[in-house]
Amino acid sequence: MLIDFYSETEKYTSLKADREYERVPVKVPAKEGVLRIRFSLPILDFHGYWTPETRTPSTKIVWTIESNSAAQRNFPYLAFFNSRQENRASVALTDLWDDVKILARMNQETCCYDLTVSVALSAETRDFELVIDRRNLPWPQALAEWSRSLDVPKITYPDAAWEPVFCTWYAVHAAVTQDWVEANAKIAAELGFGTLIIDDGWCFDVMKRVSPETISSWYEMIGDWQVSGKKFPDFAHHLERVHSWGMKYMLWVAPFLIGEKSELCSRIQKATYRKYNEGCYTFDTKNGKEGEELLDKMGVLMEKYPIDGLKVDFLDHIFPSLDHPRGRGTFHFIRRLSERIRAAKSDALIEFRQSYATPTMLPYGTQFRAGDVPFDFTDNFFRLAQIRAGIGNAAPVHADPVYWHPQESPVNISRHMIASLAGVPMLSMDMEKLSRTEKEIIAHWIGFYKEHLDIFRNGTWDISYHQSGTSWAMATHGKQTILILHDDARLVQALEKAARHVFVLNLSPEALPIPGASAFDCTGRAVRPGTVPTGGLGVI
Repeated sequence: MLIDFYSETEKYTSLKADREYERVPVKVPAKEGVLRIRFSLPILDFHGYWTPETRTPSTKIVWTIESNSAAQRNFPYLAFFNSRQENRASVALTDLWDDVKILARMNQETCCYDLTVSVALSAETRDFELVIDRRNLPWPQALAEWSRSLDVPKITYPDAAWEPVFCTWYAVHAAVTQDWVEANAKIAAELGFGTLIIDDGWCFDVMKRVSPETISSWYEMIGDWQVSGKKFPDFAHHLERVHSWGMKYMLWVAPFLIGEKSELCSRIQKATYRKYNEGCYTFDTKNGKEGEELLDKMGVLMEKYPIDGLKVDFLDHIFPSLDHPRGRGTFHFIRRLSERIRAAKSDALIEFRQSYATPTMLPYGTQFRAGDVPFDFTDNFFRLAQIRAGIGNAAPVHADPVYWHPQESPVNISRHMIASLAGVPMLSMDMEKLSRTEKEIIAHWIGFYKEHLDIFRNGTWDISYHQSGTSWAMATHGKQTILILHDDARLVQALEKAARHVFVLNLSPEALPIPGASAFDCTGRAVRPGTVPTGGLGVI
């Protein structure tokens, strides 16, 4: 394989890379601009591909594949694999901060993918490596090994980052009030939840729900970050009451969103992108002075109130771009934001969303959440599996809040809860309206999570794919395995990889025949041994 390196349009070096695993040094020219790396991969036993944007593996070989990344959105990685999910060629960089585009174009004449890896160089860019991995191993393993090889500091996450979370978002949206929060948080605490997130809506007076009619101007009042006295008339004592129930308290923020009707917008609109979307503009991190003001607003929230952390949303709204790169500047903002939050509270909780739940962000967040998937436990499970594959075993990966229709079946409610256990479980339901059965199911699975937290927290995770679906996610610690099985046809293969003592959580649509296993239904009640019902638990 011949690899050519271009600075702008001028080729400055070439080298050969023919081993099955190459870490090719990339010498950065002493100037800014776009560095391009070009090479070809023969399409041999290629049946699918994966990039961070695809979420789940694609089972197609398409004509053009494009993957864009920067510090605040995704990471530079492209994997090709065969129908057995065996790695055939994975391409990655160790530069996680600059804006990058990986472009693969099918060349039918040469039977190859022609790849161009483009990096927007900055004055801070240092020499890095291009990794080309053609070893015969499962492609998630190749991804995990690349992630572990990166120069990311080892982090110790606070114990509270592993606590089940109750979030207000889906249940009430911006129609949130102090009384509603307290009534729901008290029930959540009784069911075993240890953290409360007050999502969007706490910082303006308007009561509203997300709908096709409201979404076009949804964020118009965002940006000033003042607690609404109308919704929370006694915020200080409200915080005391929630804390007295043993719950941590977090507030939602979106520092890059500048609402059109905010006081802030009238002063710093020139420091935003001109594009207007859903009532707001997006801050441009190249504006340092205004960036300081945004950081101050986040710091004041932590200093003014005894809250326990922030859910930091929409950092990925600054998109990667080779023409207008902002990856480095955005990274510096995020790093300083994390420092400001921790200066106010050293063990503060900091939630990051899926697109920036990446190796780069491991030192700066404390929990890394799956993207929004209301009603969809399958996608919640798939997204949790993807985050785990990308950032490894030790980080607290959080589910998107579990949310179901009020008339949903007990079995499917249990499957929602099981899917969430591929991460730290999170829920967003109106707790006062839950039936007795719903509460039993929630309490059963939250209890299971807390009882076996040592496995979830310290176990080694194995993620297996088949076609474009996630077959299972299993955590093994010592002689115990927790197996969350999505594809019932893969039960035998999964058990072959498990430890001696196995907890089988049946996320699949079929009952699982496991001779000799103790079996429990969706509420945790014992049923006939040897068959694990859908939404149930088997113990081997």
